[in-house]
Amino acid sequence: MPDWLTHSLTGWIIGKAWRKSISLVVVGTLLPDLVKIQLIFDFLNADTQHFFDALHTPIATIFVALAISTLFPDIIEAFILLYTGALSHYFLDFFLEHPYGGMRLLYPFSWNEYQFHLIPSTNYWMTVVAIIIGIIFYVIFKKH
Repeated sequence: MPDWLTHSLTGWIIGKAWRKSISLVVVGTLLPDLVKIQLIFDFLNADTQHFFDALHTPIATIFVALAISTLFPDIIEAFILLYTGALSHYFLDFFLEHPYGGMRLLYPFSWNEYQFHLIPSTNYWMTVVAIIIGIIFYVIFKKH
């Protein structure tokens, strides 16, 4: 199940492999889950589902990554690192079997949902694999 730990570890591994700003890639892996802000409004009984659904789409993540990247001196590099992390998030989520439907990859052109249905969302083995790969990367890059 690609949870925040799995997404963060994936970003850390990508950042280590690229030898770039690990923190920006890790933050990028969590950008698509800004949609979780909807939980606050659900708690307040405010119907905002359709408003926040678009946050978990590649196009919305581009705009969020662009906005955040303006806070850094090298805007282009920051954007690339943030969006690379976000793309890894979508890549991992694409393999899940979402109980509520797939991902809206083509939004705003289409609200169709796509997924591979390979890994049940309750499966924790993706997290275990990410931890093992993370440990291997840590040992390999520890000297650098």
